[in-house]
Amino acid sequence: MPDHALHGLRVVDASESIAGQYCSRLFADFGADVVLVEPPGGSAIRQRPPFSTHDQGSLTFLHLNSGKRSVVAAAQPPADLLASADVVILPPGGRPALPPLAAATVTVDVTPFGREGPRAGWKGPEIVIQALSGMMFNNGTEGREPLFGCGDRSSYAAGLAGYIGALAALRARDAGGAGQHVDIAAAETAAAMCFPHAFQHIYSGTLRTRADRTNPCGQILCRDGWVCIWIYNHRWVRFCETVGLQHLIRDERFADPVTRRQNWVDLFGIIQAHLGDEAAEALVDRLQRADVIAAKSYRLTELPSQRHLAERGYWERLPDGRRILGPTFRLSRTPRRVRGGPPAIGQAPAMASAGKDRAVRPGASAAGGPLAGLRVMELTTAWAGPMAGRVLGFLGAECIHIESPNRVNSWRLNKERPNPENFPAGDPGARPYDRSFLFNSQNVNKLSCILDLKTEEGRAIARRLAAACDVVICNFRPGTLAKLGLDYESLRALRPDIIVAELPAFGLTGPLSNHAALGPTMEMAAGMSSLVGYRDGQPETTGPSYLDPIGGFNTAAAILTALHHRQRTGEGQHVEVPQVEAAMHLIGGEILAAAETGQDPVRDGNRVAHAAPHDAFPCAGDESWVVIAVRDDAEWAALCGVMGQPDLAADPRFASLSGRKRHEDEVSALVAAWTAGQDRHAVAERLQAAGVPAAAVQKPRDVAQDRHLSQRGFFHRLAHPDAGEHPHPGLPFRLSVTPGSQRRAAPAFGQHTEEVLGRIAGLSAQEIREAWAAKATASAPLPGG
Repeated sequence: MPDHALHGLRVVDASESIAGQYCSRLFADFGADVVLVEPPGGSAIRQRPPFSTHDQGSLTFLHLNSGKRSVVAAAQPPADLLASADVVILPPGGRPALPPLAAATVTVDVTPFGREGPRAGWKGPEIVIQALSGMMFNNGTEGREPLFGCGDRSSYAAGLAGYIGALAALRARDAGGAGQHVDIAAAETAAAMCFPHAFQHIYSGTLRTRADRTNPCGQILCRDGWVCIWIYNHRWVRFCETVGLQHLIRDERFADPVTRRQNWVDLFGIIQAHLGDEAAEALVDRLQRADVIAAKSYRLTELPSQRHLAERGYWERLPDGRRILGPTFRLSRTPRRVRGGPPAIGQAPAMASAGKDRAVRPGASAAGGPLAGLRVMELTTAWAGPMAGRVLGFLGAECIHIESPNRVNSWRLNKERPNPENFPAGDPGARPYDRSFLFNSQNVNKLSCILDLKTEEGRAIARRLAAACDVVICNFRPGTLAKLGLDYESLRALRPDIIVAELPAFGLTGPLSNHAALGPTMEMAAGMSSLVGYRDGQPETTGPSYLDPIGGFNTAAAILTALHHRQRTGEGQHVEVPQVEAAMHLIGGEILAAAETGQDPVRDGNRVAHAAPHDAFPCAGDESWVVIAVRDDAEWAALCGVMGQPDLAADPRFASLSGRKRHEDEVSALVAAWTAGQDRHAVAERLQAAGVPAAAVQKPRDVAQDRHLSQRGFFHRLAHPDAGEHPHPGLPFRLSVTPGSQRRAAPAFGQHTEEVLGRIAGLSAQEIREAWAAKATASAPLPGG
């Protein structure tokens, strides 16, 4: 029986993008035969920095293309290769650039904006995509240029979305016999990853600013690195006692949560003075043991020797000794096996032909979405876990969101006074937990079932329910499922083909495995934050929780990989998605470069080595910015023309990229003087029309009213039983034959409990009455929940 989850699949990758090649890399990791089709001079990604100092080429290419073969084609990929492909990742020209394909072929097109819509012809490097998504507006200090983040994370996320879409299309093909087209736009992927402030605006009309303090966190510089500390209101006393600052507990500046937020800068000044001489990892460990969330901001050079990653056996070596990152997710039955390093141009050793076994398991159906007929039980809270279920539900699965009556999902009901900005028209209503924009943004298409897993009756029902499901998703701390009797070994005794997916921040084993985490602290631990920030400033994070939705997408990808194996073999398995390790892949080339050179990149705002200017520039209005990214001399000349200063293009200081980098402060001053006083959207339109990558830095209201997203069908109007009818932001998966959809709004608390217990778990009417009598379920959160 094959021990590769995707054994027998052949993928032809004709893309010239990070997104396309990351999509096919995931296929290669889990057993597909992946052939990279390159022009005679090699893929453009071979020239993508960073580069090895040992004359071994692009480390980005190594990261994206290990385990693949290479075929050179001057024009179209070879016809016989295309004829044997299960999946074709399209070239830059899209579908028209290829000859007719077999009806069973799945095609994947990953582009910046899609091939239709007002921005279809726009150029979309990373800074442009992040600016338009609403993500960039979250980042940086009020009054200063907002920060775009680092690397090419939107491209990686779009490649991950392409992988999810392709596997969903293959599942539909195996049910119905036909392939289809998968359309992924990086702009829509990035918008889906952004914290749902756009939906908050739709609900309440909230106009956010960068001065709004929503995250109760701050950073201090310890003697060996930065540490991010979260001080929730209900952890204030615990924090002060843990670090020896008891005298602050009743300090009039900090005792009350409202005044504490108002004096946050002063508070962290005191914390810095008190804890600055501590060792970062020791401080984090002490805080975590006191249930205070904290994380060290690891520098990239620290990751290769980090004890936690070492004890987990994370790092791997290619046959030639080169280091590569470990797996994005771990499958118990069919683990990742990288079959070699990146290919030389045209290196395509003979391999067995891809199999065409398309046997359909009984009951498979493509109606209602590519995952129709799949049933998922969610034991999740907040964002990462619910996003995984949301993706599967969008693609047609029936998702059951299990909720506790005494530990309510924090995105439904936090432990603080309800903020009117979280609710439709600013009204919390009688049941605020049904009206929160946070919960209602991530739980569309789901059923809500209330079970108290602290009771034996609740746990027994959960086991019956799990036995009726194909997949269980959990984002509890490691070991919790076992305590509940819902771990993989227990559940497979009830259903041998079940797939149980856990997404712990740091993995199920290792010294950090019990550390609690949030999106920003995972960004710190993954090394990303060490790349983001102003020159000489502290490490920054990307918005409130960037890595949470990434974790959800990685979990959906892992589950679909395991499902493909199950569909052919009948075997289930355990899935582990260590979110920090998975996130490291989004800056994989940079990590490999730091490991090889022993040097860390220097934070420098939005400036990058491969473009100049590359920054956000002020425009008319409060906190109004436009990003501009000039990558070559032609784009520089075009920018000078739009600015009405064509002579600048020939100025010897600026005529080359190297010159513009040497004089970058002067370049930025010239551009900023031109953009000041202009409308950010109008500037971007003019520049894009001239071929210069540019975009307005969009605020949540801009995203909610975005014409391109609307025309692409990104928003769906859904009616909630309490919150009312509103447009809901969607997901980026567009399948031509079995499209995903948002069919119904998020559920009210316990809205489907009796339906789930009866129809799905199979309880009789008497058993349901007994569950109520035993208080194994509830219709509203219990006091203190």
